[in-house]
Amino acid sequence: MLQTRPASQPFLTWLLVVGGALVVLAFYLGYVLLNQNAIAPDKVEATTIALVATQIATLQPTLPPPTRPATATPTTLPRPNSCAMLKEQQPRAEDGPQTIYLQGKTAVTLYCHNMSTTPQEFLTLPATANGANYSVISYPEGAIITQYEKVRLNPSSLIIDPTDMTFATLAESLAGYTALTGEQLDTYPVTIADFAVATGCNRNEPDAPLGRANIDLTGTPFGLSPEITFTSFGGEVQETLSEVSGDGKVVNLAVNGRCGIIQPATPLQLVYQQP
Repeated sequence: MLQTRPASQPFLTWLLVVGGALVVLAFYLGYVLLNQNAIAPDKVEATTIALVATQIATLQPTLPPPTRPATATPTTLPRPNSCAMLKEQQPRAEDGPQTIYLQGKTAVTLYCHNMSTTPQEFLTLPATANGANYSVISYPEGAIITQYEKVRLNPSSLIIDPTDMTFATLAESLAGYTALTGEQLDTYPVTIADFAVATGCNRNEPDAPLGRANIDLTGTPFGLSPEITFTSFGGEVQETLSEVSGDGKVVNLAVNGRCGIIQPATPLQLVYQQP
């Protein structure tokens, strides 16, 4: 036996109302026919049409307006201004050169270190490959030569930390010096020098080599702030030298004494230089 599907409730209601309206209309037409002398035919027709139109319009079901799926608004991540922020945005980011935005605006390449633990920013110094970026502690018998491949840089303040030796190594040679290495260093109180610090210990020998230091920012988008000054101190300080290139890219320091030291008197502040 075939089963018929019951009509939906709204449609059934609509059908009953329409049927009722038609019954009312039939009675009305009968009344009109019985009173043709009282109402003109054209008025009967117009009234009938108006009544039917009104009933049909009233009985039309009202449908809700169609709904559209909500459009997802894309979210834009802020530009990373530190290696820590980059790690938050890109959890798989590893140690290496990364694009960091100074103040969230200017893109520069910094080396991100310790990305798996505590991310840190370093500035790679390309000129080191040519023997630059060194700090020398000199003695008449030889010198302790520290070279820096990278320096720790705060990307917010652009200040170098001269005491960070993560990427500092003892060099085995430097023009004009005999390097002290290995077991020779065991008798010396200081065996590595901070970045941009020169120490000269001549031990009263007039021909002893000067202690020297070099900063070379060639190949980076930075130069030293023109506000940086240098100071010397120590025993019997002699022959101090501090030369800064016009573009702030290169600095040469020299000193001698028992022992004489020359170093920045102010923080090593860098400034961004538009390429």
